[in-house]
Amino acid sequence: MDFRQKIFLAPMAGITETVFRSLCRGNGADAVMSEMVSAEGIYRQSKKTRALLKFKEEERPIGIQIFGSHPGHMAYCAASIEEHFRPDFIDLNSGCPALKVVKKNGGAALLRNASLFEKIVSGIVKSVSTPVSVKLRSGWSQGEWIDTQFAKIAQDCGASAVILHPRSKTMGFGGRSFWERIGIVKSAVAIPVIGNGDIYSPQDAMSLYNQTGCDSIMVGRAALGNPWIFDHIKRFLSGMEPSILAPASRLSVILRHIECYRGEYGEKKAVNELKKHLAWYCKGLPHAAALRGDIFRATTLRKLEETMKTAFQTDPLLKGETYGTQCPSEHSAIAL
Repeated sequence: MDFRQKIFLAPMAGITETVFRSLCRGNGADAVMSEMVSAEGIYRQSKKTRALLKFKEEERPIGIQIFGSHPGHMAYCAASIEEHFRPDFIDLNSGCPALKVVKKNGGAALLRNASLFEKIVSGIVKSVSTPVSVKLRSGWSQGEWIDTQFAKIAQDCGASAVILHPRSKTMGFGGRSFWERIGIVKSAVAIPVIGNGDIYSPQDAMSLYNQTGCDSIMVGRAALGNPWIFDHIKRFLSGMEPSILAPASRLSVILRHIECYRGEYGEKKAVNELKKHLAWYCKGLPHAAALRGDIFRATTLRKLEETMKTAFQTDPLLKGETYGTQCPSEHSAIAL
């Protein structure tokens, strides 16, 4: 696995499951990552947890992200994942600020214990032949940065790459990310550094590369309702002009998303889980608030399909117009 010159889809809990990952891969993401997976769940042989590890060959290259705080269990988890699923890389989450993760000493809590972090990274690397990456935040509290220290530990333990989200745990997703920290970490280690945080447009991607010299970038929230951002970024970085995504093209992707989700999970789960995605697709639409209300009141996939078709095919403010998210072409936009 080469971690350089790639645009990654970031791991997002409850979002980056197999259908969404495939959608993003089909629209230009060079590599994707699973939802965050509990090492304790794997250790205890939880069927629900193991279900999060499944992926399709079309999603490769793919990384499985794990979290936890017990060195032995983390190493066992990594070895089990390698044996049974063979991902392209395994990632250690050392940055999640969620209370339910931190209170178990996982995620960003590892940033408060360098010794434990070292034991976990070392144990994982020694237990597998698969490349191991480490996803970090820049520190626990704003201004008290420990990212270079932890990146060097990861490198010394044999990690193949560092992914840095340059916020503190206490910042959550608020405030601006401190991109300069990515450049500082890049200068401190020899392994690839992947920059993550506040990449909302192709212009942001280029600015991050230019300001930090990072090896790759990782896009998260900007891909919600906007899987075309990966192709859009690639075109911009190569000096090409983006085209505008027409309503009919966006609708084709939405209907394909619904169809694939139905096939993967069945009607009941699809109805509940797809609503957030459909609401994200509607961002920027005329009458978006009313449309979101219709989406969340729907009780069947057929109703969701009808709602989206009505919005994109009959709204006089949309019909025949172009708007919203840009993408390179209709052909690539509907690929899945």
